[in-house]
Parts: sequence; structure tokens; C-alpha cells
Amino acid sequence: MKDKKPRTETASAGATNPTGESLPPLFSRQGIAREFREHFPIWLVYITAVGMLHATLANVPAQAFAGAGFPRQMFFVTTLFPLSWFTLYFILRIRRSKRAAPRWKAYLALAGLVLGVPLAVFFFYLPYPFTRDQMKALYEFSAFFWAALLAVHIILARGRHALALFFGVALSFGLLLENTGIIMGFFSEPGFRVYLWFLPAPLCTVLSWSMVFAVAISVTDRLSEWAAWLAPWKGAWRRAGAAAAMALCLDAQIDPLASLSGLFWRWNDLLSPVFFGVPLVNFAAWFGAVSVFSFFTFRVRDRRDWSPGRKNYELFLRVPLACFLALAVCFSVVAVAEGGFDGPSFRILRAFGERLLAP
Repeated sequence: MKDKKPRTETASAGATNPTGESLPPLFSRQGIAREFREHFPIWLVYITAVGMLHATLANVPAQAFAGAGFPRQMFFVTTLFPLSWFTLYFILRIRRSKRAAPRWKAYLALAGLVLGVPLAVFFFYLPYPFTRDQMKALYEFSAFFWAALLAVHIILARGRHALALFFGVALSFGLLLENTGIIMGFFSEPGFRVYLWFLPAPLCTVLSWSMVFAVAISVTDRLSEWAAWLAPWKGAWRRAGAAAAMALCLDAQIDPLASLSGLFWRWNDLLSPVFFGVPLVNFAAWFGAVSVFSFFTFRVRDRRDWSPGRKNYELFLRVPLACFLALAVCFSVVAVAEGGFDGPSFRILRAFGERLLAP
């Protein structure tokens, strides 16, 4: 994986940075290419957040909201969670920038993106409802498309070892997580088109884990260049915590839409919703998965005596342990939140154990 040095934005046309590199204007072909190479993960957060808001308002069939208990317009609130990270990222970027344009113009543009665009979608969307099958097809296509584009970005920005990390090691970790949750009986994901052999999880949701890890870790890497409290010498736990917090904010928009009356996946009937139809165990699982895997990733990548290939190999060897620890963190949080080991999550877990031991 390529080592990245802190970068500082300088003036637009004809300007150079401290290393003598000429920086193209932002809205030139070269400027857009540079933006894609260096900042695509955070733009993916933005595009996905606005796209999901529009899909929720315009495309989700009305019957999906029948048992939700709240109107579709309430889902605007969930957009604020991922956009908060987009806002933080660009505030720090603007504060470090040395481009010639006044900063107030940059802040005004940021406000237009974060507030103006979502509000325009909210007030001026045109209803065009899809069927449930069409919504699932849209989700699958989107996952494959954005995963391919993210893979191109990773190759250009970080190299083949980073691609192996996020779409190899992280993919295997996500595959274990997603299928384990289904096999245990916490949720199901029927009706998709592309599955992996005999496994119950569709390829699109497994790929989504690769994208979540790639985005959360890449954005945290850049924030660690701009914020001293996330610097590598402060330890891996801070960066892992930041990555987990970001992933939870992404999920705060993803799962409420996906859980609408089983639109994309269906939760076990024993699980009570705590946030827009999503049960607590989901967020506990996300926290455990992203915090543990990110911690291992940052710790291994901080090793200066290992090659990038050796780091990926060591991370791959840690995948089973990471999965075990992620489950341990998840069920520890759930035990506290549910007041012991008799709550619905542990009843599902016991039923799974009984199925395993049944003759």
C-alpha cells in the first residue's frame, strides 16, 4: 500500500504546492481526475446519501411504509448522519486549503451541497414508485457499480495491495459476518439475483461490507492527516473508533430503508425496532465488526518492518479472530442494552444452538 503524506490545497490555475507540483483548476478535466483520485471515498458517501434520500422519497412503494409507523418524509432525518461526515471532512479540508478563492465561497458551496441539494430533493422529487423486485434490482446494480468504481479509485490512489485489502481480506471478513447473521437466524435476505454458491447472503450485501471498510478506513486515513488527535502515533484505537463511528452513521441511513417491511432484508420477529424499524443488535454488530477489523487494519499497517503483501497476509490470518471478537463485542453491548442474557437476541442465539445440537 502506498504511503500517503499530508497534502495541502493551494491556489487554482497555475499554482504549485510546496513540492513544486502544479495543481489544475478544480473544474478542469485534470482537476476532476485529481478529485476522484484523492477524495472519491467521501464523495461516495455524499452521492450515496443523496441518492438513497431520493430513492426513499420517489421510488419506494407505498405498501413498504404500511407497517413502518412513520411517513416516508421522516427518512430525511437519516440523511443527516452520513452528511455530517461529509461536512466535517470538507470543513477540515477548507481550513487547510491555500487556494486563491476566498474561504467563504468554499463554505457557501459546502452549505449548498449539504443543505441545498437534500432540501431540493425533499421538496421537488417526482414520485415514480418501483415494485419490491425493482428496488432489489436497483440495490444490486448500485452495489456492483459503485464497488467497481471504488476498486478503480483504490488502484489509482493506493495500488494493488490496497485493492487486495479491501476487496480480498475485508471481503472475506464481510462474507463471514453477513452469512453468520443469516445462519444464526437474526435476519434473512431473500429474493436477490446473485448469491455465492450455497451461501444465504447475496453478493451485493457482501460487497457492501468491502465498500464500508474501504470508505471508513480511507476517510479516517485522510482525517488523521488533518486532525492531530487521530494521528498514527496516538494509537490505532482512536482511528478504529472514528472509522466505527462513521460506519454507524452510514448505517443509520442504509438499514432504515432496507428494513422497511422487509424491502431488502427481514429481521427476526423477536427483535424490537429501536431506530426507524432497525433493532439494536444491528448497530451493535456494526460497531463490533468495524471497530475490531479497523483496529487490526491500522495496527498491522503501522508496522514498518512488514511489506504490503505481508501485511495483507497477516490481516487475512486474523479474519477468524476478528469475526469472533466482533461477535463478542456485539453481544456484550446487547447484553447490557437488553438487561442480561434473556433478551430477544440471546433467545435467537439459544435457538440457533439448539438447531446445531439437534440430532
